[in-house]
Amino acid sequence: MGVLGRYNFSELLFGGLVQLITLPYHRFFTYNTLRPIQEVLRHASTGVQPDSPDRRELHAVLVGWRTRKKDELGFVAVAATVMTAIDTASFSWGNVATSHWVGPAFWYAALTTSVFGIFLAAQQLSLLSLMGELPEDHAATSARVMTRHLGQVLGRKKRKGAGAATGDGEAAGQDLSYTDSWVLNWRLIFNWQCPMMFIAYSTLFYIVGLTVVACTPLLTEEWGNTDTYVSVAYLVSLGLSLALFALCSLGYNKISMHGDEDGPDETDGAATAADDVVAVADAARKDEHP
Repeated sequence: MGVLGRYNFSELLFGGLVQLITLPYHRFFTYNTLRPIQEVLRHASTGVQPDSPDRRELHAVLVGWRTRKKDELGFVAVAATVMTAIDTASFSWGNVATSHWVGPAFWYAALTTSVFGIFLAAQQLSLLSLMGELPEDHAATSARVMTRHLGQVLGRKKRKGAGAATGDGEAAGQDLSYTDSWVLNWRLIFNWQCPMMFIAYSTLFYIVGLTVVACTPLLTEEWGNTDTYVSVAYLVSLGLSLALFALCSLGYNKISMHGDEDGPDETDGAATAADDVVAVADAARKDEHP
């Protein structure tokens, strides 16, 4: 079993389901949402206070997460706007009226998801702006500011600290940040990845609808008609495009989320589906056992 043997069936099942749902945009989900939040969690427990040993690392991963997320949301807003225009223009084609009803139905679904993607991306960009930028110097960032930013990506659970256990009220007050346990919150993870999910599924719905519209002549007309040749040409181009897309999407090497730090290089080797399943299973385990 190797690495997978460390996880129970429910954790692997959850990881597999997440990867299946996010398959149309799994690189965006992995490197712009899940793994950056995991990196934030890794330093959150001991990086809030100004004198914390992980303060610099926590500040860096929070800034990196905000930068990647803002870039992603900007892309989603533009892409969803373009997809909305494409969907709207497609309804004017003459063969839409004679195509199977499934094609236009998927186009309406694509239009709906792209519109919601635009508004949700704008909403999240506004939220990031309201939160404000983190100061460039990690030492100039107050514990309250760090906590406010952490609260947008992680959940929080209360637990007794060393000071509270000994009855030393002053010590308990000093250790407050260390007695609060930060955990992964899958609701927040879903929220932050949702705009990309909207545009990814909008594109998928459009392609499915386009395939139905383009291939309807194969079902309704005799072979040899010009429209049937067009349908075959479309299927060939679609197959080649999907093959190249899959090859390029799955062919990247592993990417380290903290590659600027000294230490072993994590970028060697191809990133596999098993690696992504393990990443989600590990996140599920940390969520259950903080």
